[in-house]
Amino acid sequence: MAEPLWGGRFSEPPDPEMLRLTRSIDVDIRLLPHDLEATKAHARVLADAGLLTAGDVDAIDRACDEIASEWSAGTLTPAALDEDVHTLVERELTDRLGDTGARVHAGRSRNDLVAQDLRLWCAEAAGELSAAVAALVEVLADRAEEHAATVMPGYTHLQRAQPVTLGFHLAAHASALVRDHARLRRARDEARTCVLGAGALAGTTLPLDAAVAARALGLPDLFLNAMDAVSDRDFACDLVYASTLCGVHLSRLAEDVVVFSSAEFGFFRLPDAWSTGSSIMPQKRNPDVAELVRGRAAGGIGDLVALLSMLKGLPLAYDRDLQEDKEAVFTAVDRLRGCLAAMTGLMGSIGVDAQAMATAAGGSGSWATDAAEELVLQGTPFRHAHARVGAAVASGTPAPFDPAESVRSRRSHGGTSPERVLAQVEALRAAVR
Repeated sequence: MAEPLWGGRFSEPPDPEMLRLTRSIDVDIRLLPHDLEATKAHARVLADAGLLTAGDVDAIDRACDEIASEWSAGTLTPAALDEDVHTLVERELTDRLGDTGARVHAGRSRNDLVAQDLRLWCAEAAGELSAAVAALVEVLADRAEEHAATVMPGYTHLQRAQPVTLGFHLAAHASALVRDHARLRRARDEARTCVLGAGALAGTTLPLDAAVAARALGLPDLFLNAMDAVSDRDFACDLVYASTLCGVHLSRLAEDVVVFSSAEFGFFRLPDAWSTGSSIMPQKRNPDVAELVRGRAAGGIGDLVALLSMLKGLPLAYDRDLQEDKEAVFTAVDRLRGCLAAMTGLMGSIGVDAQAMATAAGGSGSWATDAAEELVLQGTPFRHAHARVGAAVASGTPAPFDPAESVRSRRSHGGTSPERVLAQVEALRAAVR
């Protein structure tokens, strides 16, 4: 292939600077397995229409498998005029199969092909991320079960508020991750639509049955409108949003690790394998893993804003701006994958100082709300009870009961009692299995 796929109507070759700007293969080469999968599916559509023979389809399948194998082995190198992964695949098929390879692009465009490739990639990535979230939920559930009765202070405004347990606290973090798991599963399902057959924007005059491609790809849904099919990136936004919000939840968990492992709190002890030191201060044990997870949540927010900003003003149907969607999607997924692995390892091995937490839970009048509710049970209006107990706290009245008793007494739905925490743990596990 001595000229670009689109070079037939031009009398001069493309300027090298223009090619450098428009070339995207360094990014979209990650779509190669999916481009080959979509190409195999489209070959079956062409065969169904009588435009390829069964032998052609077999030859295309073998060539696609060879390309995949050579890429995995590192023996396949993009050519200078391979603008993108689609160009590479079509060139390789044509070089290997001659006219049979040259027939493959009939009835399709890079517009519907890239949308399909990205959908397949996003569906796979969302499934992998949801499994990684589930693994972290399982670890948090195990630690919550272990510490269902380990008393610690609960905080509002980062001030001691009421006694809770570490199990209850970890179950709260896991609850947010369960929602992330569900969002990622929905993002996976949203991506699983077949858009092959949409063409550039208006379908095709060839007698192609898009349902053949959907069956070949194992996709449950088929596009409705060709123009929408090539321009829709909602599924990509769904995945980046789900990844971004999960990153925010990991950041909040990481913040607790940073705070609770400080000497000022002393609730957590960082394991050696998940700590770093200082180049100048020999005594330091730093929570760099948690800090990096917290910091990388900012990048996820940036990816989401970049993707939405790129999409917001685009006219229908396909515009080259959409070439820029993949970097945001790939980066968001890669970032979250690494953060999930790190937090799963850290939370599975972090140490707990139960005595430090119990001591902290007994101070600062954390018994006050329970004491006010006890007066309510005796018939005192709550606002009056609030005033009486507030005055007692201000005067230094000793706690009328210990934090463990306070925790055990909160048996309301979603409460802190150990039996309630254990029920929450089972619900969390069930939600991700």
